[in-house]
Amino acid sequence: MREPNLYVILSHALIGSGFFFLYVQHVRVIFETRTNIQQLNQLEREALLRREDALYYAFYKQLADGPDFWHGYEQLKNVTDIEYPHSVNVLERFYVLPELVTAYFYHIVRAGFNPMVQPMQFYLEFVWLMGGVTLLVLYLYGTLLSENIFGGIYGVISYLMFHSFVAKIYERPLARENFAFPFIFLQMFYLCICIGRIIHRQRHTSRMFMVFAMSLFTACALLSWQFSAFIFTTQILIMMTSWNVSTVPTNLINAFMLDYSLSHLLGHALAFVMSHGNSQLLFTWQLSISLFLFLITLVRQLRHVRSRRLGHAQDSLQGDYFSLKLIMLTLLLASTMQTTMLELLNRAGVVSVTVGAQRHFFDLCAHWALQVNVGFVAHLSACNPQYARVAWSELWQLVKTMIVKPYCMYGVVMLAMFFRRWRKSGAPVSAVTEEQRERARNYVLEDFLEEHRVSMGDMSNKETEKQLQKCFRLLESCDHDYERYKRAQARLRKEQPPARDDFMQDIKRLRAQIHRNSDKQRKERAQGTKETGADEASTPTEKDKDPELEPKEENLEPGSTETEPESSANPTETLPSTSAADEEEETSATATAAGCSSNSSGQRRRKRSSSRRSSVVPTANAQILNMHYMYSFLQMLVFTFMGLAVRKLFFLSFTQGCVIAPTVCSKVWYHRQRNIFWSVSLAVFLLSMFDPGMVNIREEYFPTRYSKSGDDLDSMLEWIKLNTERDAVFAGPVDIISTVHLTTKRPIVNHAHLEMRQMAERTEHVYSVYSRQQSSDIYNQCAQLKIQYLIISLDECTNEVRDDCDLLAIWDDEQPAYQKYPQFCHELIHKNVPSFLKVFANDHYGIIKMFSQSVQINLKHNKMPEMSI
Repeated sequence: MREPNLYVILSHALIGSGFFFLYVQHVRVIFETRTNIQQLNQLEREALLRREDALYYAFYKQLADGPDFWHGYEQLKNVTDIEYPHSVNVLERFYVLPELVTAYFYHIVRAGFNPMVQPMQFYLEFVWLMGGVTLLVLYLYGTLLSENIFGGIYGVISYLMFHSFVAKIYERPLARENFAFPFIFLQMFYLCICIGRIIHRQRHTSRMFMVFAMSLFTACALLSWQFSAFIFTTQILIMMTSWNVSTVPTNLINAFMLDYSLSHLLGHALAFVMSHGNSQLLFTWQLSISLFLFLITLVRQLRHVRSRRLGHAQDSLQGDYFSLKLIMLTLLLASTMQTTMLELLNRAGVVSVTVGAQRHFFDLCAHWALQVNVGFVAHLSACNPQYARVAWSELWQLVKTMIVKPYCMYGVVMLAMFFRRWRKSGAPVSAVTEEQRERARNYVLEDFLEEHRVSMGDMSNKETEKQLQKCFRLLESCDHDYERYKRAQARLRKEQPPARDDFMQDIKRLRAQIHRNSDKQRKERAQGTKETGADEASTPTEKDKDPELEPKEENLEPGSTETEPESSANPTETLPSTSAADEEEETSATATAAGCSSNSSGQRRRKRSSSRRSSVVPTANAQILNMHYMYSFLQMLVFTFMGLAVRKLFFLSFTQGCVIAPTVCSKVWYHRQRNIFWSVSLAVFLLSMFDPGMVNIREEYFPTRYSKSGDDLDSMLEWIKLNTERDAVFAGPVDIISTVHLTTKRPIVNHAHLEMRQMAERTEHVYSVYSRQQSSDIYNQCAQLKIQYLIISLDECTNEVRDDCDLLAIWDDEQPAYQKYPQFCHELIHKNVPSFLKVFANDHYGIIKMFSQSVQINLKHNKMPEMSI
């Protein structure tokens, strides 16, 4: 990875901007094609939003409809109509940073530029722009890892071709991940940039800017999505385990990890302040592990400094064992601290009892992995289609196109190259070929004698004979073709000056570093000797006389951390040399070029130059073991595991896979034959463009299996607005109750954020209407929540168990003792039940009005009243 110049940066910015605007227009057109939103009225537009999307748009609408931004901002601090009758500080409880930013700019645009701009249109444009940022970062990320512009383009086009499988931003534009993932992706991309700079510069510069940028990205992601903390937790674990296998000097990696962990801590603090003290951010794995990472790295740095002051090198194996023990201790403490501290603070009343997101997600994992009964709400969340597993057909389509096709093509090319070499090595030699061989050898012998001015009498010299044999081996690698031999020799002669120039630049850089360190050490010694006495100051040490012996000490500038001089003195210990795979890839022409193009002294000089260059600047094959590429690949594996478990998170693996796909083979197989790699990649790319690429894009614009929601929700919303009081309190299914609040502005008692403990309890009481409990118990539960109107889904009131995700089946698992009774809502639809009156019904939903408590007092609790009717 070379440092890009200004023209390269501008070209990447121009190409990335083109992809940015292309993607924005792409998703905008797809969303309009599927919804025809421009032709809908306000009620129909808002009815398209379901679950928590409708809830967050209600917050945005409250901000946008106010006279100014700050009026709505103050109203969100005290909201009583989403968890009636409790007052909720929305800024503290929910992830509303996207709504705050969008509403702020909406008021600016409406006041100064376009007074007629629509709130929903402006909001959706903001969503499309965030999607464009994701594609821009994907292009830059792919170009960074592949070190080729085609790698970035390949990743972008792959993302667009398979967009319909996972990244369905046009189906749920207001989903929290659409706002948070661009910041997560930016943080990952910038982390790889910082790691790459450390590896190639052997310095850690711009430390303050790095901490600020990564803290900002981390805070924005935490304030936009509840899963952000878990994703950052996996990143920290990968970085913690990667430092022990890294070849970067100890002081350099310690300085970087200190800044890295500090950025997570500052990002958490910034998110906590901006969310008005969201206590949920105080008990995340990300915060605890980043804190312990900071402490571990600090201890490592102190041990390293102490060992250097004592004058002996630290044992690397002992240091790694020490770090491994601390990492295991960190995980143990982090796992115990989360639950213990949370329970203690809950009992003390310091933390709100609504905080329970981690417990909810752990229950989901236990339900999926162990198939155990973990509660009604956890089972209900597990049956959400967004949390279902990825279908094998879709997974195979992605694997076949992005993995099977490229690797099969690469395998064919590698087999063809192998059989070609094998055929040439075992081909029989005819009499004419023997004659051509002798003629070519004579030509080479004449050129060698003329070039080196060697007589036949000097051929007895072993060094001269050795050089001549290398020339013969070069001729043999060219199939004894004298013309090919001359071309190979001329090409290799042209490649020598850049290698020598790089070698001289490396020598100058190392010499300047040695002198810089020696000057600083002289100043430090001068200051120290003034305090101890003039006698010691007047006696120069051997290191002052010979600056070549200076690299045993180390000095750090205030704004940067430089390479350990010990690694400069012995660079082969710092970075790995060329691997055995590189030696196998080199042809015999490359191996024997030095002996045929110059004398023996020039050969030794080039040998020293190439070895020094390989130790200072890592080769491409060595870069696959570097931390920035290792992190990206391991992060993709973690994302893949998460995506296979939860369908909603599969877009993480898909996006990261588009970054990694065009880089793996180039780093492993095609280091010496990059043109072959990109030719094969282009062939696979063009084949995938038509099938399944264009098929998927056509399916996005003209879906064959897509149909608009036919649940007739609009008629029920119109009835609520016309026939109920403005302060009537509603409850109902989590997928539509927030839509009822958004469109009718009626207070509700439950919503779709089931990871909140208090909301989980409320939802279980509301869903008791689908159970087999007695009517008196169900009424009492609803009366405690002060529900006046209860919305039920008629499709769930069939009194039959169709599958494991049927609400009646979930209740039977929770309450097996009630299985002898009929389902309450089924009886409620077909019979008159005291205290419950059906006031509205269509094909999908019904509305039940709850009577006062005075009617319920006369009911018997030991017998279901509907059974006696």
